[in-house]
Amino acid sequence: MWPIFVFGTGRCGSTHVQRLISLSTCCWVWGEHEGFLAPLVESVRRYETSPGLEQNVFRAGWRSDDELISAMSLGSDPLSWLNRFDKHEFRTEVTVLVDRMFRSGLPRGWTEWGFKEILYGLDNNAPASLLRLYPAATAAFTFREPKTTIESMIRTWSPELLRGPPVFDELSKLYKMRSRRWKLIVEYFLNLRHSDIKIIFISSDKLNLPVETILHALGLSRTRSILESLHVTNRGLNNWPQWADDTLNDLFAHDKCEFQDLFARACARSQADFYAHATKEAGGAV
Repeated sequence: MWPIFVFGTGRCGSTHVQRLISLSTCCWVWGEHEGFLAPLVESVRRYETSPGLEQNVFRAGWRSDDELISAMSLGSDPLSWLNRFDKHEFRTEVTVLVDRMFRSGLPRGWTEWGFKEILYGLDNNAPASLLRLYPAATAAFTFREPKTTIESMIRTWSPELLRGPPVFDELSKLYKMRSRRWKLIVEYFLNLRHSDIKIIFISSDKLNLPVETILHALGLSRTRSILESLHVTNRGLNNWPQWADDTLNDLFAHDKCEFQDLFARACARSQADFYAHATKEAGGAV
């Protein structure tokens, strides 16, 4: 079940889940890292499915140093693709590298690692790539109601916009950027659930459940004692001028039906994940 990956839209409770897991299990969940792993983990699929590598390298089967030196000396046709790669070694190397990077700094007393990242699933396929590299990993996707999330993104990530006189065009641009983000990430994880990859959906209302319930839904065991609940994490700014509120309401009205449908589908997944676990715990049929 290790490592643990916590994904989310941003302003969605992912940091809260990060704290909850870290403070109640033997797994330390690191914070964000600006998504730099995406090209690395996605390159594994490219390496393993490359027609050129398959034909010219993996099947070449260079068996001896003499064969390599002879090809280099003679300048034969295979020389331009001369590599001694095994089809499966890159996957192993990437897995070991990522594990070493995140494991090496664990605080004393924690034996496993995880991380939370809100850029994975946004214009990249990193969540699927990570979960194929680590098929036994635990993965969670955190989210909350779209309008509230988009508003929180703007308030928290662009507070300077709200401190001066009304800037309607700038707010409109920010809304388009943040609403696109919410939509793409939620769609990505909903589609991911249709594949063979397991990921637990955690809607914001589930964060109010007892710690044990959340851990059980993730398939985790509690090994540390913390308070039964944690205070709200990264609450964000409370100031929201009326002009911004009115503008956001108008902008969101165009997306409301589509976004609420996506939110309802994601909530249904979350409800099923938590209900399924509760049923199993009670010894019933799912």
